[in-house]
Amino acid sequence: MKKVKTVLFTLLMIAVVFGVIVAFFRWKSIQSIKELDKEVQVIEKVIAASKQISQKWVEGASTSEWNDIEKYCPQLNLKDKVDISYSQCNSIFLNCFLEKNKNLNALSTSSNKYYSLISRQNSLEKGIPTFATRVTLKYGHEKFNIDLEDVCRDTYLPPKSYGYKTEDSPKKRFSWTWDNFNRNIFIDKFLVTNREVNEWIETLGLSIEKRYPLERPSVLLSLDQMKNFCGFKGKKLATAQAVEAASFYPSGSSDKAGRTLIRYDYPWTRRNSESFLYKIKKDTELPLTKFDCEKSYVQNCFEVTPFVTHMTKSSSWSGIFQVMGGPFEAYENSLESNRNLRASSFYFPVESDVHILGEKLFWDGLAHLDKNIDWDKEKPIGVDGRSLEIGFRCMRNVYE
Repeated sequence: MKKVKTVLFTLLMIAVVFGVIVAFFRWKSIQSIKELDKEVQVIEKVIAASKQISQKWVEGASTSEWNDIEKYCPQLNLKDKVDISYSQCNSIFLNCFLEKNKNLNALSTSSNKYYSLISRQNSLEKGIPTFATRVTLKYGHEKFNIDLEDVCRDTYLPPKSYGYKTEDSPKKRFSWTWDNFNRNIFIDKFLVTNREVNEWIETLGLSIEKRYPLERPSVLLSLDQMKNFCGFKGKKLATAQAVEAASFYPSGSSDKAGRTLIRYDYPWTRRNSESFLYKIKKDTELPLTKFDCEKSYVQNCFEVTPFVTHMTKSSSWSGIFQVMGGPFEAYENSLESNRNLRASSFYFPVESDVHILGEKLFWDGLAHLDKNIDWDKEKPIGVDGRSLEIGFRCMRNVYE
């Protein structure tokens, strides 16, 4: 009988212990499910916030936000008349958006800065973009990084045969042609701005003077500094050949290699007679309008309307802007090293012969005085001793 009681007691204890173990693991399972559910909820919030932030990054300001931009985002500190496209892929504008949307849980510094700039050139972190704006979200004890690349800046140059206007090119035809059938070329839509250059200076701690207003094209770098900036972005200084390819209106035979390519003088039309620049050269009494200056901001436009930064009413066929008028534009030009500067600019009057595509000058790349430019046949009035504005854009090749 005693043995029976002992066995029963032992079985009871085993049952109790087993029950406790089962209860413990069930409790642990419930806790794990709850923890997992919490993690899923956090991930869902991160995904939703990431989508909202990424969308705002690419789309930029809404019309209502831009109409009231001085109140919505005073940090932009706009001094000029600026097109709304300037807000796209703009870290300062994004900062204003994050500051107004605290529910997105973006981490900020003591100075209310909700982003940081990251670059492969000064970081050992693996797997990061060449350059990006980083937003860090915090949910509980977890942090999540969103790295935003500038996908707004460049445009794709379609695979075609293209012409380049050499110094001795015949009229209406290209004597030097090339194609990009075996590579993908992406060209900056706009000239690089002071804001972008200042970010480069800040990120790498360079001893280069920052320039303002932020929205204006960066026009006071040396040629070497321009190349270094483009390298920082994982690109190179845009070539004269690529920019002109994206500017010259393509002829009908450009889709196949080896064809004769016709050259047109203006980026918006095949007919010279439809361009105000051609019309005014033929009849200097014709008035210059605001609409004309939105196409190409030449010297006379200062009397007509203010210069607009990031103007998008003067697109070439490929979708790049600022291809005529405005500041000079420096190129990389290995084909003709003595022709590395777009001549059409707001230094020349509207009737000047430089206001056609492919007209180029030489800049030594060292400084920005009139003596640093070889003016060839025509030196504009009023440039002696002045610091001249020379902008630039970048490009990148992606080989198949």
